[in-house]
Amino acid sequence: MRNKRLLLIVGVMFFIMACSCGALPSLQGLQNAATTALPAMQTAASTALPAMETAAATALPAMETAAATDLPAMETAAASNPCAGTPTATGGLGISVNTTKTILQMTQQFTFASGTANGQPAEIATLTSSGASSFSAVAQGFSAAFIGDQCNLSQITITIPRTDQQDSSDQGVSLLNIVLTGTLPVDVQLPFFTWVTQNYPTMAVSGQQQTTVKTFQFNLQRNQTSMVLDITPAK
Repeated sequence: MRNKRLLLIVGVMFFIMACSCGALPSLQGLQNAATTALPAMQTAASTALPAMETAAATALPAMETAAATDLPAMETAAASNPCAGTPTATGGLGISVNTTKTILQMTQQFTFASGTANGQPAEIATLTSSGASSFSAVAQGFSAAFIGDQCNLSQITITIPRTDQQDSSDQGVSLLNIVLTGTLPVDVQLPFFTWVTQNYPTMAVSGQQQTTVKTFQFNLQRNQTSMVLDITPAK
């Protein structure tokens, strides 16, 4: 299960990089990029997600096999993205909820529903039965609200249940990282993952930490029952 989850995250990262360039690479190009990037990814894993380092050594062949299966579906989803090439309002996060939905729904662990948050339209992700099984310690009460213009979100608010049990902390960090691997730009992910891995497990009730990475402001706080992460444009 750990190797499968790492495989998904690695594949998603290459998909995001492809979308940011305006087109998806060929399968051969994806394989070449994977071969080149793997050592750097292992180094990053040892800093931010130590448990992923061992799995990375065996993930590459399986990733190439998965790419051959999933790439056509990714290409179709990218081509049908209503935000592709569309000018959006300034001042937001520069993130399209449509891309995030496509990536997270491919995991079969998240489902989305339309709603409102802070008086704005929002797409709200919760866990499927499969996702709830994988993250049983934090499944009840988890939500990720992607708020504002669907092509240029103004805010992301992620709520994850939290107790003093170790599995609550471990699963919370893993779930948060999976959601944001499918959301944040690649060059923001490692600094964020490093920061959240250090601060999430040790935060006491009523605690709060903030950091800014490039154009993103992250505010993590803990209340009596949950961890809440707010992502807004940096000021």
